[in-house]
Amino acid sequence: MSLIQAILIGLVAALTWLDGAWLGEMKFREPIITGFLVGLILGDVTQGLVIGATLQLMWMGVTGVGAAPKIDIGVGGTIGAAAALTTGGSAADATLFAVPVAVLMQLIHTLMMSGLSAFMPWAERRIAQNDIKGAVRIHYLAGLIGVLVYAIPSAVGMYYGTGGIKTVVNGIPDWVQDGLTGVAALLPALGFAMLLDVIMTKKLIPFLVLGFVPAAFVGHDLTMVGIAAIAVALAMVMYSLYTDLQKSQTPARVPGSPVPATANGSAPSSDDEWED
Repeated sequence: MSLIQAILIGLVAALTWLDGAWLGEMKFREPIITGFLVGLILGDVTQGLVIGATLQLMWMGVTGVGAAPKIDIGVGGTIGAAAALTTGGSAADATLFAVPVAVLMQLIHTLMMSGLSAFMPWAERRIAQNDIKGAVRIHYLAGLIGVLVYAIPSAVGMYYGTGGIKTVVNGIPDWVQDGLTGVAALLPALGFAMLLDVIMTKKLIPFLVLGFVPAAFVGHDLTMVGIAAIAVALAMVMYSLYTDLQKSQTPARVPGSPVPATANGSAPSSDDEWED
């Protein structure tokens, strides 16, 4: 891997930090996005997307509630995809590097945020002195520190660690490779199970079944285009039924009819007028 490629991968890792910190959840940290960007940098967009999609399915149900920490899927997906592409590995090989890197980076993130908390009294003093520009500079300084913490280790690790990564991958026994392949096949199901654990209700069970049954026939009698068409049709039917239900519950005033009186016999105010 060239130095420029390593730097660009480090910037992708930094982008995953800026996604939640400054960019307002633009989803740049998602593995499908980082896999595409890493594939673009390393010259294999197709395999980068395949690896990113596999990691996306694996981590689809990963969520953080409040201050509870979660694994850093942004850097994990970036390094996992880069390691697999530089060694000619598969999506199963990507998980070998993505998971430990994601866990380790979350620890580093926690330590960094603990360190950045020391900036709070400094910023509060600036605000108390009505020095808004000074508080903004502190904000940007904290962001720059985050960029460096994410970019530098990722770039250095990829630039100097390519040979070590290849050695590790080539030294993995066949039975471990087979196990990783099996785990990679199960991880998407685990990701969906984690997601369902968060959002699933009894009312959504029919939709789960309705989605699972066509998906089981992809590549046989039903294609993804057919599934998308069914989904659009169902969405339109549901929207139509919901709209009709709302209209049926809203009393309509016949044009030219007298204005109905209120309970005390007076004409309704503008706030009480019937809708057309």
